Amino acid sequence: MSDETPTLDKLIGHTPLGRILKKDGIAVEFALIRRAFEAQGKVAPDAKKFQQIGQFSGTHLLKLITPRAEIGQHLLRVQRAAGNEATAVIPSTDARLAPVAKIAFRLLEVEGHATRSLVDHILSPDELSPTVTKAFADVFGDDALAALREGLKLTLPAVTTLPAAEFPIIFLPRPGGGDLQVTPIAPAEAYVRFNDVRERYFRKQEGGAPPISKARWHRQLVTTKQQNISSAVGQRRTRFLATMPRLLDRYSAELHRYVHGGRFPRWRDERVVEAVAGYAALLDRSSGRTSDGYDPIKAYSNADIRRGLDERAGRLIEAARAFVDETLGDLEREYPDKKQLENPDLVSVILNRHWPKQDEFDRARRVLSSDHFKGRLEAERG
Repeated sequence: MSDETPTLDKLIGHTPLGRILKKDGIAVEFALIRRAFEAQGKVAPDAKKFQQIGQFSGTHLLKLITPRAEIGQHLLRVQRAAGNEATAVIPSTDARLAPVAKIAFRLLEVEGHATRSLVDHILSPDELSPTVTKAFADVFGDDALAALREGLKLTLPAVTTLPAAEFPIIFLPRPGGGDLQVTPIAPAEAYVRFNDVRERYFRKQEGGAPPISKARWHRQLVTTKQQNISSAVGQRRTRFLATMPRLLDRYSAELHRYVHGGRFPRWRDERVVEAVAGYAALLDRSSGRTSDGYDPIKAYSNADIRRGLDERAGRLIEAARAFVDETLGDLEREYPDKKQLENPDLVSVILNRHWPKQDEFDRARRVLSSDHFKGRLEAERG
């Protein structure tokens, strides 16, 4: 490292700077940061400012949703339910304190050790942490280190107010009755680390290499003063752009559901209910069925009635089969990659509709399960 002091922007930040340090060079790095402040005519941060950085750091930042969240009501600290490692916190101060936050949250790249910030070393100490905290205290003072620790361990006030019409609301049922109003807030760590997810979609395609996945993106400007939300975030929020699939008409939606394991599309010919009723009336007459059961004395059948039954059943079966064949043809054209689909049961196709009354459905199910109708199905198949 040269004797010339790098500019401040080369020494502080929230992303790795590529300045690889040796263990005994950490104090020198903090000294360079202090010297860079002074070289720009700025006063080096004192204990009060470091205490504010710790105090206004949290796991969930309400200002990521709206910049109108009030100070003191703008962040949460939520510890993970499992594991001993502390949940990552993000600073949420005004722009004036951003350079101080970039010291405390500067990722130190030390040979042979994990890349971690001063805040990480305070919240989740490891074997390098005593060296890091001592180096910081040697440069900025023991009081600055103590103030930062104190701020990070302060109990934050409970969030009791939210800006109107800014936050999503979900109502969940309470176990004892009534509803529970819930406002989902994503952890700030997910927002910051989203860049790691996004980066692979923007890699340059190399010849002969597997194709790189692409995606559509949506950028949303939350505020023109993004530093007032957090020095750890950029100017815009970036999200995957989710677009609604094309709206399917009812028949197309039924085709889609069927090829994915759902019920066969509904046959909506309004004449079917009337045709089944006519067939049922003639079948009941020939068998002597009454509202009280069967009366052999009232049974009446002749060649005309038997021919009429066969014709009515035949027309119903023929129409149902035509609908099935037409639908299977539509499925083959719409979903050519799907394996060949089996013909559905014709009785189920006929019954799968709206029946005005329950007794009409019961009657239809009875006559379509009769020996006569089963016989006509067998004859039609033959």
